[in-house]
Formats: sequence, C-alpha cells, structure tokens
Amino acid sequence: MGLYVYAVGRSDDGELPPLRGVFDRPAYRLDVGSLYAVVSECPVGAVRAERRNIAATQRVLAALNANFDLLPMAFGTITKSKDDLRLFLDEHHETLTAQLQRISGAIEMSLRLSLEVPDPIAYVVERTPALKAARERTFHSRRAPSYDDRIRLGQMVDEALRQYRDARTSQVMAVVGASCAELIALPVRGEKEIANLAALVSRSDLDRFEAAVHESAAQTDEDIAFNIGGPWLPHNFVQFDPSDR
Repeated sequence: MGLYVYAVGRSDDGELPPLRGVFDRPAYRLDVGSLYAVVSECPVGAVRAERRNIAATQRVLAALNANFDLLPMAFGTITKSKDDLRLFLDEHHETLTAQLQRISGAIEMSLRLSLEVPDPIAYVVERTPALKAARERTFHSRRAPSYDDRIRLGQMVDEALRQYRDARTSQVMAVVGASCAELIALPVRGEKEIANLAALVSRSDLDRFEAAVHESAAQTDEDIAFNIGGPWLPHNFVQFDPSDR
C-alpha cells in the first residue's frame, strides 16, 4: 500500500481536522523533523483524473487552506512507502522549508479578464486603425484577396490581439501588483480571454487585493469583465512531486 500525498507543511502547525481523502481513506500527518506531509493510504499506481478523485483531493486541500500554509503536490502524487516519503522530505528539507517561508501567511487568488463582446476579433480590429485599413484593402478591393493576402491579414490580427492583451495585462498588473506578494501572468484560454493572472496574497491583505481589482476595473475598457477566484493553496507558485524519486 502506497501513500497519496496532498501537501507539505511545517510540523509546528496545529492538529489537522478529520479529513477523508481519495478512495474515502482518512488523511493524516506524516511528520519528519520540522516538516510533515498530508497523506492517505492508496494503492500503488496511477490515480485516475476522475471527478471523484479530483473532488476528494480538492476537498482535503480546501479544508486545510484556511488555517495552514502548505505546499500543494501535483494531482495524483503517490509515493511507494512511508520510508520513501520520509527520505524525500529529509533530502529536500532546505528547499521545502524555503518555499514554505515564501508562501507563509499567503493564499493564491486568480484574476481573469475577458471581453464580453460577440466577436473579440472584430472588436480589436475596430480599435486598431492600421488593421482596419488593411482589412478594407484586403476585402473591399476590386480583386478577390489571394491566399497570401489572407495570411498576412491573419498575422496582423494575431499581433494586434496580442498587443491588446499585453497592454491591458500590464495596465492591470501595475495597479493590482502593489496589493500582492507576487503576481504572475499565465497563458490565456480562448479568443475572449484577455488576461489570466495568479496572485500570491497575504491573508490579511485580501480586502486590499479586492479593492485594487475594483480600482483597476474602473480604469479599464467597459467591455472587459473581471472575475476573481479563490482562495486556494498556491499551486502556481510552489509545487513539489515526491513521485519524481
């Protein structure tokens, strides 16, 4: 029987609340010196990314996030034995301790910006004079546009959308960044998404972070929606995987 590993924390944390993890097994602490891992027994092998397993993992982490500073593991992290996990915690004690210090007292918040318009490409084209003129030349001349003409226009559209995203992302980060310990930009998903930000925020500064988001929203295009998510464990700032052993 192996161990499913949820997170790593400091041994001076208080007792964990009663928790049920994957396969409905109880989760508990495995202490090694000044560190501990939150684990539950699990058959050695891959834990499938099924809804029930993902939900069980998230349930454990959410229950701990309010009161403990933890380094979350990658989903599906399994170690073969307690001895293997103890060895990992001992070997990487310095690195893990430094990362715990980095996220001490903080949680992760997400901030997503999206264009609330039917056609984001047309929206950007209308606000980019050079691109608008190129579109007119391509599709409203007397001859039908060639394949190369379409490719060039597509490249111009892609670049204009990238510049629009970069400008709005930089604008928001300049305002919101002061309320965070760290703020990073993640890849966007889909044409409508303008920014996908992850913020490491002190628990005591959460109100300040939300106020900064509202301030930034008031300074940004009316067609851009701001969506705050969290709080979560800081997955995008620290992550260790004992199964790498």
